[in-house]
Amino acid sequence: MITLTPDEVVLIKSVLTALRGIKVRDIDRALLVLSKKDIGASSQENRPTPPE
Repeated sequence: MITLTPDEVVLIKSVLTALRGIKVRDIDRALLVLSKKDIGASSQENRPTPPE
């Protein structure tokens, strides 16, 4: 069993309260945006640099 400090309890409650107000569609949209950025960043990392 884990013992939480009062500060941790307040933080977890606030996060859960905030999550309760978020719609699933909004979460899906955010994940889509993040995955597109992640794909773009990883594809740029794999590109060879042009010779100078």
